[in-house]
Amino acid sequence: MSVGSRCFLMILVLGLAANACGGTDATSSPKGVAGGGSAAGGQGGLSQGVGGASAGHTGVSAGGTGMALGGASGAGIGGADGKAGADGKAGADGKAGGGGTGGTGAATVQQLQPTITAFCAAARSCCAKQGEPATLDDCESAFPMNNSTVASLASGAATLDATALATCLAAYQTAATLCEENSVLDACRGVVIGTRAENAPCTNGSECARDGGMNTCLITEQGGTVGVCKKIPHDAAGEACNFTCRKGEDCTSTTYGAADSMLGLCFEDDGVYCDASADIAKCKSVLALGAPCSDDSECGSTGYCQTTCQKRGTLGEPCTRCLDSLTCVDNRCQSPSFASSYTCEGGSLGPY
Repeated sequence: MSVGSRCFLMILVLGLAANACGGTDATSSPKGVAGGGSAAGGQGGLSQGVGGASAGHTGVSAGGTGMALGGASGAGIGGADGKAGADGKAGADGKAGGGGTGGTGAATVQQLQPTITAFCAAARSCCAKQGEPATLDDCESAFPMNNSTVASLASGAATLDATALATCLAAYQTAATLCEENSVLDACRGVVIGTRAENAPCTNGSECARDGGMNTCLITEQGGTVGVCKKIPHDAAGEACNFTCRKGEDCTSTTYGAADSMLGLCFEDDGVYCDASADIAKCKSVLALGAPCSDDSECGSTGYCQTTCQKRGTLGEPCTRCLDSLTCVDNRCQSPSFASSYTCEGGSLGPY
């Protein structure tokens, strides 16, 4: 499985440089754009990613576990009267600011705590079982910087689907024993719900509401962290393209480029792929199994080219060529291990 498959919020670069995925890129807002409270707040782990989101409560214990988030009484998205929390007074000088209602802000981030605990437990268990080097001592407090959606939740730019979050939590708990990755990836997609309308400000694509399809957060300033939400057009055969959105894939993205950047993709679900072999990449129709071919891309993500388009192996099948999301173990296509260099360093598989 490629490293890119773990980056659920994809980064599309159109003329500007972008950093790596995994919550440390420019969209992760490490100094906390989130929160209606004042400055970046305290030294408790989440203050690094969510700023003063809980109205003076974020700076709890001035560098303790950083996960208490000031309790459920924190304001929904902060509260202008709350102090930054840098004084470590756990919000003693700040007002409660609204009781955390509305499903956003600090109260929403608090909903993540059991899932964060379950992820870190699974990572520690699986990395130890498989002898992978691990740097997980600060797994819980570092989670916000390994999952950029935490800042979005704290600011109210995104909220959580409680039912989907429970499914994600259960998948992490099971993964601690089974130590396989794909069930977690599947379970933890669709948990985060963007609230920003088209053309509204955003810091990453997950903040954009999905009414009518997938979106991207278009950032036009070199080195900038704030852009605007844009819908991703579905390009048709013959139209210029950036890349292929594979069958069933979530192609929510953050795009670095000019205001007039071409944002359309070729969607395999529409029967097309992006042919990059020509000087100008264009969408072409995916070939059927058995059709003559010259390149794997012509056969779509579920096929490969061996003179004609052949079917890739699915879970449990012999691994002549497995789906990209699978790996070959004992000559069978299997899910990759949960214990990878990514997760063993605290890289989260969701929620997204």
